[in-house]
Parts: sequence; structure tokens; C-alpha cells
Amino acid sequence: MSICTIDHLLLQNEKILLRVDINSPVVEGKILDSPRMAEAAEMIRVLLEMKARVIVIAHQGRKGDSDFLPLKQHADLLSKKIGKTIQYIDDLFGERVEYVIAGLKPGEAIMLRNVREYDDEKDVDSKNNRYHSFSTLFDAYVNDAFSVCHRKQGSIVIPPQHLESAMGNNFEKELKAVERFKEARGKGVYLIGGSKIEDYIPLFNVLKSKNNLVLASGVLANVFLVAKEIDLGYEKKWIKEKGYHKLIPQLKGVLRKYGKQIILPVDFAFGDKIRKERKLKQAPFKEKIWDVGHDTVALFKKHIDLADIIFMKGPLGYSELPLFGYGTVEILTHISKKKAFSLLGGGHLTTTIQHYHIPNHFSYISTSGGALIAAISGEKLPGLEALEKSTWKKF
Repeated sequence: MSICTIDHLLLQNEKILLRVDINSPVVEGKILDSPRMAEAAEMIRVLLEMKARVIVIAHQGRKGDSDFLPLKQHADLLSKKIGKTIQYIDDLFGERVEYVIAGLKPGEAIMLRNVREYDDEKDVDSKNNRYHSFSTLFDAYVNDAFSVCHRKQGSIVIPPQHLESAMGNNFEKELKAVERFKEARGKGVYLIGGSKIEDYIPLFNVLKSKNNLVLASGVLANVFLVAKEIDLGYEKKWIKEKGYHKLIPQLKGVLRKYGKQIILPVDFAFGDKIRKERKLKQAPFKEKIWDVGHDTVALFKKHIDLADIIFMKGPLGYSELPLFGYGTVEILTHISKKKAFSLLGGGHLTTTIQHYHIPNHFSYISTSGGALIAAISGEKLPGLEALEKSTWKKF
């Protein structure tokens, strides 16, 4: 794969457009620190030490969601980690940004506005997309956001069309971990939780091998159960309200094809101040499901014990709530004790590992989610292809 690293770029005095992923958990309007933030800080520090002029772009949340925020908090937190001020500019395109960039000195960095504030991020094929002219303001482009590379978005695929481009240090580590995982052989167990189930569809390609199992939890498991025509009560209504019901026909097809290789929860946890567990056979439930139960954890552990390769993406429940972190913490702790090759993905898992002080005995912990799934499933990543096709031809 012919993708440049930053070692191939001239950095000193150059204006470097740096795309990072610092999308963070948000509680009551405040972002939480995370490993993603530490990785981005380290990449910025490296570039600043090389006396580059660094212009950082990133996203936070999606329009309409409660975690869709400006990046001022991110700039402040990164400044603390680096020990050097990163000025926040509440614009992405236009004369004001051009003026600030022109005045940037070697060894200084700024952060621009949330890229998802603009339609240019989505309308990649538009002739009027401003990323084309925006890219001409810089000397080179560094993509250190492997976790977003499964999306065809302006900040990911357009700059490489105009600039000498390279992958950042964290991007390179993620890519190497994917290659190691794909080269591993043996019985595979894929634990899939969390809520971004539209990203999980490519992963079912791994079930073409009878050696592999998917252990589903979270929203994915619940939609699978509804697809099996099990009435979950409250959860069934919630699934429809959130639009996940649109995936039911597709998941029914997956069940028809690979049903014996998909392991689903057999009990769940509910409650407000007190955790209560109920068996699946007691459905429908009047309350929201917050976690899997003890029987499900035991079932998943049995399959993990037989695995040579373990992949885990997303929590088994709402692990950010102490009352419902049991399933995720138990499974992570169990995996950490295994000699199997283990690859973990997604910001929630990295945060959970840190918060609950789970020993880091995993083969690799990735801060990526959907991109990681796409990569190990054999899907093409637009961000990866953009770097490969970059006008920067040095090999």
C-alpha cells in the first residue's frame, strides 16, 4: 500500500492541514477526555516540534444530536495536553480564516470550526464544494483520522486531490493493527455492541467462514430479536422511534443466512436506582433495556474461551452508567486475561477501560469504530483510497 507517512513531508515552516478525530463523549454539554484526545495532542505536538504551521480540522457529533457542539472545548483541552495554546477560530471557510492562516507562525496551531456545520462536508461531488479552494491555502495535508475514513466526506477525500498528503502517526498504527488482525488465523469471535448498527452491516461478511461467530449486544441485539419477531415491549417502540426498524428486513436476511453463527442475549438488566435482571422469555418488557444480564455474560465468556481471534466493538450496555457497566466490564476483563489475539475498537470501550482501570493486556486498542469494522470486513475506505491516489507521488 503506497501511502506516505509524515516522514516523507517537508514540515518546517509549512502550512499543514491536519484532520484529526477528537469526537468525544458529552455529559451535560461538556466534553469528556478520551484516548482520542491524547492521540490527537501527540500528533499536533510532533508537528509543532518540527516547526510546522498547523491548522486542525475535526468534527463533534452530528447535526440535530445533543453532542453536536463547537470545538472550543476541544481546543482548550488539547492546549492543556500540549502545553501550548491552540487558538480556536469559529469559522472554516472565508476571508477571516485565510487571514489567520496567513499570519500563523512556525510552531503555532489553530483549530477551525466543526466541519459538520457545513454542507460541504457531505456534498463531496458538488462542483461548488469549498474544500477545493480551501485546500489551496496549505502546503500539505495529514490525515490522522483513520476512524472517519469509511465516510466519503469533504475534509477526508478532497484535500488529497490538491495537496501532498500523508497519513499521521495514529493513522499508521491503526492501519498496521488491521493488517495484523486480517493475517491472524483460527476461530474468531466478534463482539458487537453500542448503537451505530448501520456501520456493522459489512462485518457479517466474516460469517462466510464457519469458524467465526458474532456475539451481539446493545441496539444490534435488540433489533435482531425484533427481527426474529420477539416482542420486547418498550424497546420495540424505542427501536421504531429511532428509525432502527428500517434495518429489520436486512437483518432478517442475515439471520436466514447466518442465524446459527449469531449469538444473542438471553437476559437483560433494567432499573433506575436498583439494577433488576429479567430473562428474555419474560418479554415483553415495560422498561428500557440498559445492559445484558449475568446469564448472557456467562454465555459470551464460554464462546470467548474457545476463540483464537477476538474483536470487540462497542459496549454491551450503557457502560457510562455505573449501575449498567457490569456486562461491558466483565467481558473486557475476561478478554484481557486471554492469550488470543484481541482487537478492540471504538471510543466507548477505550473510555470504559480507563474509567474502570481494566488491565491493558489486549493486543491492540483502537480508537476507531465504523472504519475499523469496514477495514477488517474487506470494505474499501474512501479516506484510504484518497491518500493512495494523492497527487503526492514519491514512490
